[in-house]
Amino acid sequence: MYKYLEISQSIEQKIKLNKFEPGKRLPSIRSISKMFGCSMSTAIKAYEDLVDRHIVYAVPQSGYFVVEATMVAPERDLAQIDFSTGVPLIDEMPSDDFKHCLNSAVDIYSRVALHTDIEGIASLRRLLEKYLREYQIFSSYQNIFINLGIQQVLTILSQMPFPNNKECILIEEPTYALYIMFLKQAGIKTLTIKRDENGLDLKALEHLFKTGNIKFFYTVPRHHNPLGTCYSKKTREKIAMLAEKYDVYIVEDDYLAEMDFNVKYDPIYAYGDHYHHIYLKSFSKIIPWIRIGLCVMPSHLIDLFRTYKRNHYYYSYVASSIVAQATLEIYIRNGMINSHINLLKKQYSSKIKCLKSEIAKLSDLPDGCKWSYGSGYYAYIWLPEHLDESRLIDNLEKQNIVVSSGIHFYFSPTSYEKGIRICITRTNNEQIARGIALIMSEIEQSV
Repeated sequence: MYKYLEISQSIEQKIKLNKFEPGKRLPSIRSISKMFGCSMSTAIKAYEDLVDRHIVYAVPQSGYFVVEATMVAPERDLAQIDFSTGVPLIDEMPSDDFKHCLNSAVDIYSRVALHTDIEGIASLRRLLEKYLREYQIFSSYQNIFINLGIQQVLTILSQMPFPNNKECILIEEPTYALYIMFLKQAGIKTLTIKRDENGLDLKALEHLFKTGNIKFFYTVPRHHNPLGTCYSKKTREKIAMLAEKYDVYIVEDDYLAEMDFNVKYDPIYAYGDHYHHIYLKSFSKIIPWIRIGLCVMPSHLIDLFRTYKRNHYYYSYVASSIVAQATLEIYIRNGMINSHINLLKKQYSSKIKCLKSEIAKLSDLPDGCKWSYGSGYYAYIWLPEHLDESRLIDNLEKQNIVVSSGIHFYFSPTSYEKGIRICITRTNNEQIARGIALIMSEIEQSV
């Protein structure tokens, strides 16, 4: 073993035994050299090894210090089947490549301010222009804005005037819970259109576009949360056509595009006139270490969106850090993101097949009970109206099964169709099979 490794391991052991306390200054280079009978360069190399492994840190002109004890993540209940959230378990995702990119980004931008231009780093936007082509989004980098996730963009768009001079926002029901919460709290005029396992009523959509004073229609065409469904090609084409016909903008949330196994699926944006279409994309579900999203704005809205985003920026001090953006750029540029996505798809394909298989087995459902599922992470179970939903959820929790109430995904309590959402992000195949069986058993006992 190299001498510097012997020294670094000896110091590490003393730190673990609390002989060197966290936050306290370690012996000087000269002291280490005398203590271990080595050259000063060897002592420096030993400390550099400890720095690289985040055990100690260096302070210029002061020396080396023990890193303070880090927070310990709460232990997961391994007996619990968690169907309640779409937030992935970070510790189950491959992270070595990402850590390398993060370290490189920190080195490159260590002397640059944490925040950057309203639009985002230009080199990343140019790269994303090419990246988006894989998903049939053809646009100039000048139309791309980097944001702190999708919610930030939705907040800005909801408060921003549009050239059609209309006021109401149309949303699917059910839909994204956090956006519903924002619309209610902000008191924004909102209309809804019913979406079910078969999609939506295109005639009803046209009527709303024609008469509802709709500024924009917010839609999640594929991997819908909470239904887990995807719009057919016919529906996507029709929505694009109606947007142009009635001067209604489409805000398309394509948050999980990378995880689609249907390579022929094109977003609504691909069928539209690129005048009435705003495309949203998030990286949070596939790269949960950073919160970055993007939007593709039509050219005539760029200046207006930039102005409102700048106002939002100054008001909330919220923007994607330059280090996070640089990390994503390195991750994409080196092709590491493609390997990461392929690995994730391999992991999730087994879960998705398992969920489909378990749902397919449920041929004799109680009256008033039905499943919605198409692809992706989510599925929804509609429940009989007379069933006590809260008691069902409580009983499932007693069996270590956690699900989400469907009420969160409906804008209006009067239009709420009783149900529960499940998500397979934090489960394995055995848990999916056992969990679905237990959920259906509890429903049957509750009917």
